[in-house]
Amino acid sequence: MKPNRKKNVISIINKINMDKIKQITVFALLWMSFVFLKTLSAQPSPGEAAKLFQPVANQVSQPDFSKIDNYVLGLKVRKNITEAELVKLITLQSQTRMEKARAIFIWIANNIAYDTNYKIRSKDDALRLGKGVCEAYSDMFRSFGELAGLEVVIIPGDTKQYFYKRPSDLDKGGHAWNAVKMDNNRWMIVDATWGAGHVKNKKFTRKLSVHFFDPKPEIFIFTHFPKEDRWQLLNKPVARDEFLRMPPLSPELVSWGFNPDATFLYFANNRNASFPDQFSIDVTWKINMMPVCDELKVGKSYDFEFILPKNEELAIICNNKDLIRFEQNGDKFSLTFIPQNKGQAIVAVKHPNGKFGGVFKYNVK
Repeated sequence: MKPNRKKNVISIINKINMDKIKQITVFALLWMSFVFLKTLSAQPSPGEAAKLFQPVANQVSQPDFSKIDNYVLGLKVRKNITEAELVKLITLQSQTRMEKARAIFIWIANNIAYDTNYKIRSKDDALRLGKGVCEAYSDMFRSFGELAGLEVVIIPGDTKQYFYKRPSDLDKGGHAWNAVKMDNNRWMIVDATWGAGHVKNKKFTRKLSVHFFDPKPEIFIFTHFPKEDRWQLLNKPVARDEFLRMPPLSPELVSWGFNPDATFLYFANNRNASFPDQFSIDVTWKINMMPVCDELKVGKSYDFEFILPKNEELAIICNNKDLIRFEQNGDKFSLTFIPQNKGQAIVAVKHPNGKFGGVFKYNVK
């Protein structure tokens, strides 16, 4: 081949290669732009997050169970009492189905410890030994409820603890809870196992939590996924992949001021939405404003506002050392927080012992 012709062929090949490289580069840039815009559009706006704290329209106040709770918590049960006699004693001051279910829930959650050896599965053994696993709790609630004239079902499914980050964090072995039919034919959720306390490092800590008696289905679905869709008790059931994606929100959020319907829609419609880690702690407050995400940015400002009793103290603890106190105006605690360093920022309430206990934990990037 002559030199000039050879140069022409090489030039053509190089041009073709450069055209391909340009095409690939343009395609890659377009794809990156598409992914960026999709991610950006999936990020929930501050306006959307604000709806989570709006009051529930025509919200019906919760029944006052203090009389029934105090009665059940003060019961002294003799030895060798039969199950039927025990149920009659527990529900002695209960008139409605709701009251009977409440009395049974309180007694089981307050008297049956969780078996950290995972061996006691029958209600009879749990009654005799005072401990059991979720099968024992749910079967005991079913049996007690039926003896009290209630219609009760056991619901098997999967659950997520509050440290959940990925599907591998699902509770091993599954879980079981209950639904009980009310006077108006409404099915109500009850989880006496989670209402009894929590397990950490194979040690059970009793902590009666009434938030697992009649929790809102729109919030309960964030941690409990029944095998049968109908027991989600939602108008439109959540798919399993949606459940695995959603953060593990606690039913306590409703008593803290979160609107359950708005919260459910917010996380169902925003695939990139996240929530700070929650700690298990007793706190009485209302949340007017807080960042609804798990990550804060250094140098960016974030507004917090809570309603607490006047004798409380509230602060953000940065990286377990720097403490930034909220400004107090009556029972309103507010703070515009600007993270200065990467790490962690924990919203914490001061205990009577003088120490702060964390409620929410944000990662700072």
